[in-house]
Amino acid sequence: MGLVSQKMGVNLRVTIIILFLFFSISCEKTKQGGNNNEITPAGKENALKFVLVNTRGNNRDWVLSADRANDFGDSIKLYVLTVEFYDAKGKYNSTLTADSGVVFSPSGDMKATSNVEVISRDSTLLKTNNLRWNNKMQKIITDDEVMITNKNSIITGKGMESDPNLKHIKIKENFNAVSKDVKENEESQK
Repeated sequence: MGLVSQKMGVNLRVTIIILFLFFSISCEKTKQGGNNNEITPAGKENALKFVLVNTRGNNRDWVLSADRANDFGDSIKLYVLTVEFYDAKGKYNSTLTADSGVVFSPSGDMKATSNVEVISRDSTLLKTNNLRWNNKMQKIITDDEVMITNKNSIITGKGMESDPNLKHIKIKENFNAVSKDVKENEESQK
């Protein structure tokens, strides 16, 4: 198991390096200073229209794209990102979108922040402020408030763990579920 893990880490690192070399043409220099006295840490490499593909065996595991990325060696800061998740056979599962995030190398773990949404193959929609992807466990996790909407119900709570297809969801606290039929009946009676 350790050898497989090391090989995946090497594959992820090689993929990152190749993508940074490919996108080096569109690199931008880090801007410092300005009138707002804000200091932005400079990454080793910066890229526009960044794409990263993680595979398991011969199948895609996830495909990440971002408008901009800053490489800090052991992590990559992402801006306006989209992640498409796939199952073990390479079949599409869901899409995550967020304003920003970080992908950690070589583990492939990720963190998404601000306006985070995950929409699954069956149109189940998860909304939250922060979300983590545990690449080894193949789970999305948050400690924040969540709202999950599907064709039959609206689920809210605090803290959640799920597979990327949003089929096996575990709400940690303050679980509340409302059937859409019940909600529609209540609204029509008003």
